[in-house]
Amino acid sequence: MNPLIEELKDLSRQALDAVQRAGDERALEAVRVEYLGRKDGRISGVLRGLASLDAEERPAVGAEANRVKQLVAEALETRAGAFSHKAARAPGLDLTLPPRSPWRGTVHPVSQVVDDIWQIFKSLGFTRARGPEVDDEWYNFVALNTPLDHPAADEQDTLYLGPELLLRSHTSPVQIRTMQAYEPPIRIIAPGMAYRRDTYDATHTPAFMQIEGLVVDEGVTFVDFKATLAEFARRFWGPGTRVRFRPGFFPFTEPSAEVDVKRVIVRDDGSREETPWIEIMGAGMVDPAVLDNVGYDSERYTGWAFGMGPGRIALLKYGVPDLRLFYENDMRFLGQFAVPRGGAS
Repeated sequence: MNPLIEELKDLSRQALDAVQRAGDERALEAVRVEYLGRKDGRISGVLRGLASLDAEERPAVGAEANRVKQLVAEALETRAGAFSHKAARAPGLDLTLPPRSPWRGTVHPVSQVVDDIWQIFKSLGFTRARGPEVDDEWYNFVALNTPLDHPAADEQDTLYLGPELLLRSHTSPVQIRTMQAYEPPIRIIAPGMAYRRDTYDATHTPAFMQIEGLVVDEGVTFVDFKATLAEFARRFWGPGTRVRFRPGFFPFTEPSAEVDVKRVIVRDDGSREETPWIEIMGAGMVDPAVLDNVGYDSERYTGWAFGMGPGRIALLKYGVPDLRLFYENDMRFLGQFAVPRGGAS
């Protein structure tokens, strides 16, 4: 018998004995390196010696070397499994506990509200518009009939980045840019971020989503304005929703109105409850001065506009008491509003 075959059998016995004597995973790894390590492993060393054998001896020695290597590898694997099973049975480890479910991303509840609002206005013939979040005083204030000595233009309320440059405090500048770029008829909504120096509290955040709407054409009247927003409210809040328009004031609309809704909530038991009046947006007919600022003929064209905060509407829709909950990224909270991809509820 070839001396290398005898050596391999002897190494096999030694390796199997060392595997059984290994007291922990670290000792077991040391055995693996000693016998099967690629560089200095004792069995691997025998395999490297095959090249010096005669051609007729190599098959028998090679077959024995592979058998021994496989035998030791299986013994190592079995011993490692025994260590793992022992660790799993350690006191304090309860394998009957259910595993933690993986986190799955979904549409943020405020984004769901934006999507819902957009789908309604899209079905009413509106298109979507956008504009820069960094703008200048003319677009943010002056063109919207708001003089720079107005309190809204003060540094206490507006985040200035430099002379005449600021983070837009509302999405209304998109109205101006759209009217500069296109001739009437115009029918747009413009969702986007706005920024103000507001205190971060239950109903305010310094950065927030806003949705702007604008309609301009010949013959647009207050009746069109009321009918469209009432239809939106009924589609969004439900067919039994009542809508109220209260006089208000905004520099860029005249007349202006605060839009309130009174909802009907149907309980699980079938009972119905009517909510108090809730304000959902500010709106009004576009001031002729705004039309003149973009070069429109205010004698020929009229229009109406609105602005609403989808964050606050999400508070009302989902019955959440604090706006900050939407922005703290607690997946346990946000997961309650998960909807399938492809559309909001």
